[in-house]
Formats: sequence, structure tokens, C-alpha cells
Amino acid sequence: MNFNSLLFLFLFLPITLLGFYLINRKGPYKWSFIWLVGASIIFYGFWNLVLTGVLFGSVLTNYVLGRFINSSQGNKVNSKKILYFGIICNLGVLIFFKNFGFYGGSLTQDFSPTYSLNVIIPIGLSFFTFQQIIYLVEVWRGKVDGNYFWNYFLYVVFFPQLLSGPIVRPNEFFPQLAGKNFFKFKADQIAAGLTIFSCGLFKKVVLADGIARYSNSAFDAVSEGAVLSLMEAWSGTLSFTLQVYFDLSGYSDMAVGLGCLFGIRIPINFESPYKASSLIEFWHRWHMTLSRFVRDYIYIPLGGNRRGSLKRTGNIFIIMVIGGAWHGMGATFVVWGIFHGGFLVLNHFWRQLQNLLGYSLERKNLIYEISGCMITFLTVAVLWVLFRAENLDVAVSIIQSLFGFHTSPGAGFNNIKISEDRLWFLIFIVWFCPNMREIMSKYYERKNFDTKEHNLVVGRRWYHWYPNTWWAALTTILFIMSLLEITNSKQFIYFQF
Repeated sequence: MNFNSLLFLFLFLPITLLGFYLINRKGPYKWSFIWLVGASIIFYGFWNLVLTGVLFGSVLTNYVLGRFINSSQGNKVNSKKILYFGIICNLGVLIFFKNFGFYGGSLTQDFSPTYSLNVIIPIGLSFFTFQQIIYLVEVWRGKVDGNYFWNYFLYVVFFPQLLSGPIVRPNEFFPQLAGKNFFKFKADQIAAGLTIFSCGLFKKVVLADGIARYSNSAFDAVSEGAVLSLMEAWSGTLSFTLQVYFDLSGYSDMAVGLGCLFGIRIPINFESPYKASSLIEFWHRWHMTLSRFVRDYIYIPLGGNRRGSLKRTGNIFIIMVIGGAWHGMGATFVVWGIFHGGFLVLNHFWRQLQNLLGYSLERKNLIYEISGCMITFLTVAVLWVLFRAENLDVAVSIIQSLFGFHTSPGAGFNNIKISEDRLWFLIFIVWFCPNMREIMSKYYERKNFDTKEHNLVVGRRWYHWYPNTWWAALTTILFIMSLLEITNSKQFIYFQF
């Protein structure tokens, strides 16, 4: 069941929301957890009822391991062994499905196994696996106790963040369940949730899926043997660059909005990454909770930057190659990770050189920021070609066309759809419009995830959300525009990872 489906919007969500608040009125509160867990299982079961067993097995196994770790805190050796065993089991299941499974309609790429066990990869497997690894580590560190079973079950399967994140940490989730605000119906909270969700739905259905046909026409033409002109190559590349941006941004907003409807704050996962003036900053803004997981549970345990620049270089390169392989074992994903790792290393060395020359990284220079933003955006856009292409031959052909290394075909030869007006409009939105955290500043803080109500983090501006008639009208317009296009909407890109 997709967030961008009529079944979800007009049946599943209203019933789940109404049942949740009706149960809260009558109590006891534990039935609210059970209701949301049951609804989330039904939501997941619509994808594949059989594979729901994998989700059940993962939840039960990790909950039991968490209890064992918690009860073994007096013996650090035993608790660490249990932790390692749990991590190995989780990663083993993930690696098994990633290597031997498949998603419906996916194509085998170079470097992919030539053998298959014909098993389907459970959707959202990576995200609920990572989330449970975090849980085991935090229990071992003594920051989380064994916890009530239904709380833990809801922590893993809560449907807004089950399929593609955000990856929520125990200290961000469990304290909210202990507060009575979770069980109270609040009109402004519902209004905020509907606004955020409608904006996300609009990004996905109207913007991302609207530009998708232009990127698809370019990449499909090359996969069938066509050679693109310079204009066609840049049109297709920028179209996918914007498609993947609004696709993930839309999903992240919808997840946050759905959480808000139920009184649960889900961490921000996407914050204008194309406004970044460096590749380092880009990865701090793109799928933020996944980047945070990689930093805290892979990069830092490997040594981070504590053992000199050479060791840091190796660690950065390793995690980016792992990140590329996580997206898929195809050659395009691996090479995509290698290039990102290489450019991140260069970015770190450039910053180090600036420090040696006495240039303060805290000092802002407008020309430097604009040029950095342009270079970062174009670098990311070209590398998206590797991410999107079916194989390396297609990727190399498009990149050659981007830099004018191909002889341009005759006009209209490829029949590629081009829409420069739409491209410029979307680029304007990406670079100059406020993001959702800035708009909903009444509910967000950038640095700290706080479950308490807080005031505006900046002075009030014209675009700041407030529960009034103007915002209600705008939310309604965005929702209706999305409904008019929803039958043409596609699955989210990150669902396959």
C-alpha cells in the first residue's frame, strides 16, 4: 500500500486515525499501541502477506536479544557477545536478501550474482534492520532498557517510517510514548500533520512523477542504443536529479506528517540538500537519518577521523563504497559509491588546505557559497547518471553526451521529451523556496529533537505555517491537485532499497 494511493488516503488512514483516537478516549492506553501495531502490520501485509513473517521474526528475535543484553549488563563480556551475535544475524539476513533476492521488475546488472534463489526482498528490510541494530547497541550501552513489548513492536513497525525511514532512534521514540500528549487529540497538531503530508504528496505526485517521464525517455532511449545530443543528455540528467529529489523529499514529508497526525514527532530526514555548498554538506542534508546511522555506527567505530587524515580517507572511502553496494550490487551503484567516496575525500583535503592557509570555514563569502553550490549540484547531478542507468554502458554513453564527446544525432532523431520550462521552475523551487523545516518552524528544531512543544526558532516570516484559513486553503489546493494526478503516480524510488 503506497502513501500515494486512494486506498491509503480514503480508507486505511481515516480508519486508523479514527480508531486510534476513539480507543484513547476509552483506554486503557495499551490498546492504542496494539491498534497502531495491528494497523501497521496490515499496511505492510498489503505489499506481501507472506513476507510479513520476516518482519515478525525480525521484531521478535531482536526484542528477545535486547532483553538478554539488558539482563546481562553485569557481565560485559556476555552482553557484548550477545550484541555481536544480534548484529551478525541482522546483517546476515540483510546480505542474504540483497544478494539472492530480487525486487519485482528489477534487472540484473554487471557485478550482480548470476544465480538467484528467486526470493523476493521484503520491502523496507534495510530500514527496519538498521533501526533494530541501533536498538541493540543502545540497550548494550545502557541508554535503553528492555522496554514494554508493544512499545518496541510499535517502534519498529510504525507504518509512516517502516518502508524508507526516517531511521528513528530509541531516545527519539520511546519518551514520546510515555507522555500523555501522545494520547490526546489536538486540533493544531492534526492541522500541522495534514499540511506537511499534503505538501509531501504534492512533491511526489505532481513534481517528482511529473518530471519522471522526461528522465525516463532519455535513459530508456540510450538503453535501446540511441545516442543523445548535449541538450537531450542534460535534460534527462537534470530531470532525474529533480525527480529523485522531490521523490525522497515528498516521502520524508509524508512520513513526518503522518507521525504528527498520531502525536509522534519523526526526525527530519531531508533538508534542501541541493542548497549545499560542498559534497560533505550535501550528505549531511540528504536522507539525514541514514547518514547519521552510517556516521555513528560505521564511520566512528572504524576510527572516524581520530587516527589521522590517511585513516579518515580510508574510512570515508569504505563507507561510501558500502553505501553504493547497499543500494544494489550492480556495477553502477558500486561505481557511484566509489566516485562519491573519492570526491568526499578531495572535499576534506580541500577544507584541510583552507585551514592551513588560515581561511576560516565559519566565514561566509557569497561568491564562494554560490560557486560551491553550483559545483556541488552539477557533481551530484552527473553522478546520479550512474545511480539511474541500467548498466555502465548506458551511464558512460550519457556522461559522454553531457560533456559533448558524442557526435550529436540529427534533430528529432531520438524523439526525446524535453521540458526546459518545467526544469527551470523546479530548480527555482529547489534553490529559492523555504524547505519544510523552515515553513513549519513552530514544530521543528534543526539541531535538537525535542518531544516538548517549543516556540518558533526564528523570527516570524510570511511563509511560516500557522493554523489559519489561508494555510487550510493552500493545503486543500495541494491535496486536490495531487488527487487529480494520483492515478499516474509511481512507487517511491527508495522503496527498492
